[in-house]
Amino acid sequence: MGCCDALLKAILIITNVVVMLAGLLLLIVGGVFMARKFDFFPDIEIDGVDDYSNNINAVLIPIMVVGGILLVFGLIGCLGACTGKSGLLNIYFIMVLIVVIAEVAIIIVAVVKKNDFPGCHGGGSKGRVRGVQGCLR
Repeated sequence: MGCCDALLKAILIITNVVVMLAGLLLLIVGGVFMARKFDFFPDIEIDGVDDYSNNINAVLIPIMVVGGILLVFGLIGCLGACTGKSGLLNIYFIMVLIVVIAEVAIIIVAVVKKNDFPGCHGGGSKGRVRGVQGCLR
């Protein structure tokens, strides 16, 4: 194994360890907020919403799903790089390729259909949340 091969392998391992840690962090944060969602920020009032804690699942579940996906991606990439198994590296490459293609497709759809989403661009949340300014000071 040459110097470049060792360097690329080290970069791939370090990158995948960082991705695994980010996925684990998202899973932990999502799990903690899911378990104790009624204890965080009890004094925030949101217009038109009786209890913000009931709506927080719409954010927590996707955070945990993304964390799990990142954890699996990082694990497969790290195992593939450490062991040098081409099967794991091929699976990793296909998963990353699918994610990149999906990101490009979402960006294209967002640019083409940006006028179909009225009120979703800028100023949507101004004045909706009261009490946050007091928490941030």
